[in-house]
Amino acid sequence: MPTKSSYKTNRFVRLSILTTAMLTPCLGCIQFAALLANLQGGEVIEEEFTLTEKPLLILIDDPNSLITQPKAIRELHLTISTNFTEWDVNHRIIPLREVQRLEQSERNFGKMSIREIGEKLGADQVLYIRVYRFTLEGEPGAPLFKGAFDVRVKVVSTERTAEVRLWPREQAGRLVQVSTDPTSMGGDKSATEIASELGIRLGRRIAAFFYEHRAFDDR
Repeated sequence: MPTKSSYKTNRFVRLSILTTAMLTPCLGCIQFAALLANLQGGEVIEEEFTLTEKPLLILIDDPNSLITQPKAIRELHLTISTNFTEWDVNHRIIPLREVQRLEQSERNFGKMSIREIGEKLGADQVLYIRVYRFTLEGEPGAPLFKGAFDVRVKVVSTERTAEVRLWPREQAGRLVQVSTDPTSMGGDKSATEIASELGIRLGRRIAAFFYEHRAFDDR
C-alpha cells in the first residue's frame, strides 16, 4: 500500500522490484513503463492542502443536471475515497449513500449550504465538487464518443465561522478538467464505460491535490 513516505525506498528495494517486473510476463508494456518511470524518480509534487483525519464528506453537486450517466458520479466518489485510503489521507469518508439518503429525506436539502450539509452528516470538512461540464460527445450528431468532465473543487469547514472555505484561494474553487480520446460509438466502448473512465480520471486528479506524489502519477 503506498504511503506518503513511499518515495524513500532504498535503491536495493527498487532494483528488486524492477527485476521482478522484468521477469513477470503478465505486466504489459504500458504498466512496465509506468513502473519504471516511478522507480527512476522524477519531480515530486507536494500536497496543496492537508485534510484532517476526522470525518470527511465528498459532496458532488450537479445543479444543472449535466451528468447523464450516474456511473460517473459513483466512480468519481469511489476513486477519491480509494486514493485517500491508500495514500493515508483520510480513512473516515462518509459513504455516498448517506448523502443520497439525506437528499431524499430532507425537504429543504436544495436550500442547505455546503457547511450545513456537512454538519448534518457529521463531517469535519467537506470536499465540495461542483459540476460545470459533462459530455460524452465531442460534437453533436457526430458518431464519436469524446468525453469531457469539468468541475471546480474546494474544501469547506463545517465550523460555524464567517469564512468556511479552507482551500483553494480561488473563491469559486480549483478548476479541474479531464477528457477521453475520441472513439467510435460503434466500437468496443459503451457510453457507460466512457462515463466510468471520466469519473476515474477526475477522481485521480482531485485526490492528488491532497498527498505528495510523482508528476507521473497525476494522470
